[in-house]
This record gives sequence, structure tokens and C-alpha cells, in this order.
Amino acid sequence: MKTFAGAINAALSDAAARDPRVVICGQLVRFGTAGLTTGLWERFPDQVITYPVCENLMNGTAMGLSLAGYRPVVIHERMDFVAVGMDPLVNHIPIWPIKSGCSLPLVILALVGKGGGQGPQHSKNLTPWFRTLDGWTVVEPDSPVAAHDMLWNAIFGDKPVLYVAHREFFKATGRVSLPSPGRIGLCGASRRHEAKFYT
Repeated sequence: MKTFAGAINAALSDAAARDPRVVICGQLVRFGTAGLTTGLWERFPDQVITYPVCENLMNGTAMGLSLAGYRPVVIHERMDFVAVGMDPLVNHIPIWPIKSGCSLPLVILALVGKGGGQGPQHSKNLTPWFRTLDGWTVVEPDSPVAAHDMLWNAIFGDKPVLYVAHREFFKATGRVSLPSPGRIGLCGASRRHEAKFYT
């Protein structure tokens, strides 16, 4: 039985094997990215692109690759830092298909880093904000089966998809209860990691 992380890895692997236009991009994708991309660089070296730490570049090239006929999956290890590259996500990617009538298949796969050991800048869930933005389809799987199928459908769709994966569920093998925050909050890690400032 596959875990959440295993199901995501399988979807990426199956998609890359099916279509050489599928490219998997991110800062640490060559090195496994929390188990999500384990083995992919070895199998598909021409389809795995390792980026420098530059979120605007990551998000902007997702659009460029898609317009050039590829099906990019850009992995952000922390959803917090998606905000560093917000210009393409707000002013270009969601607008282009509406403005030009073209298809724009791309996936921004963002990890929400809740759980033990995550720092104060590694824990925010921006999903509610993205749900309010026209032009984006937001998916948030609640089981390994959904994790695989939602990612597969996003990769082979024709529009931009924000795919949200919660790190604390990566080892789960069954259905989970997804958080549904009414606001974008912090996880308390700031107090935990910087206790001397709060005592």
C-alpha cells in the first residue's frame, strides 16, 4: 500500500514515462525532495530540472515551459516561499489562458510544512488565499489514491493547478482529515524556536 509521498512519486514517475514533455522542476528535485522525487533524476535526467533558490524564476519558467509545449510540475518545498515568486502566480499565469484563450497546463506543487521541526517561516498554509484567486484550480488530496489521481489529472489537464500537499501526511496510507483554516496562521514554531524572546 502506497503512502502519500509514494503516491505522488508514482504519479510523477508514471507521467514522465508516458510523456517526455512532462518536466519536474524545483530546488532539490534531483535529490529526492522529501521522497517525492526519489529516483526520478536517475530515470529521467532530461526531464528533471534543478533550480537555484529563486522562486520568481521557478514560477515564471513554469509559464514559459507550458507555452513552449511542455507540461511542467514545479515543486516548492515550503508553501511560504511561493509568496516570494508571487508576480507570475498573480499577474500572468492565471490571466493568460483567459486573455488569450490558450491552454496552459502547469502544476505548482506546494508543500505545507506543518509538523515537528518546521521553523516559523516554514509552516504557513496559503491554500485559502489561492482559492479566492480567479484562474487557478486548487486541489488538496486527502488520501494516497487522491494524491496520485489529482496529480495525474493536473499534469495532463489544460490549465494551471495549485496542488497542495501536507507534509505531515506523507507517511499516511489512508484517508486523512485536511485542515480547513479560516485564516492563514502560524504554527507556533516561532515561540518554540525563539522561546527566549517569549519568556
